Amino acid sequence: MAGFVAMKLCPQLICVPMNFAKYMAKAEEVREVLALYDPGFESASCDEAYLNITQYCEEHHMTPEEVVSQLREDVFRKAKITVSAGIAANAKLAKICSNKNKPNGQFFLPSDRQTVMEFMKTMPTRKVNGIGRVFERELDAIGVKACGDIYAHRAYLAKLFGQKAFQFLMQCYLGLGRTKIQRAEDSERKSVGTETTFRELASPDALRDKLRHIAEELEGDLKRTEYKGRTLCIKIKLHTYEVHTRQTTPPFAVHRAEDLYRYGLPMLEKLMKEIPGMKLRLMGLRVTHIVSTKKGGIDFFGRVKSTSTTPKAVAEGDWETWPEEEFEEAARQERNDDMNELEKLSQEQDTEPTLDANPNEHEQDQWSCPICTLPQPPNDASFNTHIDFCLSKQTIKEAVQATAPVTPKLEKQSSVSKAVPKKGKRGRPKTEAGESEERAREKRRAFFGVGGT
Repeated sequence: MAGFVAMKLCPQLICVPMNFAKYMAKAEEVREVLALYDPGFESASCDEAYLNITQYCEEHHMTPEEVVSQLREDVFRKAKITVSAGIAANAKLAKICSNKNKPNGQFFLPSDRQTVMEFMKTMPTRKVNGIGRVFERELDAIGVKACGDIYAHRAYLAKLFGQKAFQFLMQCYLGLGRTKIQRAEDSERKSVGTETTFRELASPDALRDKLRHIAEELEGDLKRTEYKGRTLCIKIKLHTYEVHTRQTTPPFAVHRAEDLYRYGLPMLEKLMKEIPGMKLRLMGLRVTHIVSTKKGGIDFFGRVKSTSTTPKAVAEGDWETWPEEEFEEAARQERNDDMNELEKLSQEQDTEPTLDANPNEHEQDQWSCPICTLPQPPNDASFNTHIDFCLSKQTIKEAVQATAPVTPKLEKQSSVSKAVPKKGKRGRPKTEAGESEERAREKRRAFFGVGGT
């Protein structure tokens, strides 16, 4: 639960300030233990990691359950915190299994095909990493509630959601996922960026100082990751939660703070002119089209070896898994958008004036839906459920069907205008017919354009 939501529910709540330095220090203690079991483990965040314990099990003649149980004991002994774990044949299944016995337990899924298929058959689609709230409701609209329903509706999936989504969903149905575990620094990076959230800032000088501070932070990240970027992007979020981005291409790849600030400032100044009196609560910088600054080795002839970042070809006999990073990233972005929307609703409610009690107090307490504008009971759960329903694909389809009778009228008008020339009037009626057809065509484009979005 977000802190601002908790403060709404419990105004007397005492929030302890965050201390990311302590969080990272504790995470390093846990990672020291994980490295004993898999030196090449993949750290997904400060509190989540993937390990390949196959070699450890073979070398120590232990079962996977015994190894994970021992690992959890070692983590508790060293860091004094408990961990939950999932044991499965691939990263996707392991992620699902890790949520089975929280907060201090483990779940083992055997690797035989029948067991995996039965496990995924009744698994709700939302439990799969990469399927968010919106995608879940779209699948539910066509009858896909669990992963076992995917195969029965396979004929519609590619047409509705695209080929990549079809492959991803079939992968979920079969229980397939990636088996390659690698460190984050070993994977191909596409950009480096940083952003920060703060209280509303409106002063131009304060915004420039904030940009300089962010440029210094980005310089540190680029130095640590050993990259520089050919394209510089700026991102801002207004106090109204509108997000704006701009980008520029400097004449050379940038990585120093003064260069980042020098080429980022014109974009910020332009945004301040386009949005007079803008108030910001978030600002960020990011470089893309990155180039490695790592110094390659020297070959026999004294030349610097190139540090190519092209991905290696799949070795013969290795599994080629379908890409799922896009769906996982989309789910993360959806969660961030949901939190931003909740915060926006929370702050909007703060600004509402308090009214004295009157006979219509019940009507004033009603919450207006931002989608359909209908009043709703002042209850968080029911209000969120109603918004989800309004955003569902089925509701949009019904709205389009409700406006469908307008189309025949347009066709009827155009047919009448086309019939006029038969009476021998070839001057003005022809022009009126052309104008009528043009208006009808514009209305049809507007109608189908709205229906398709």
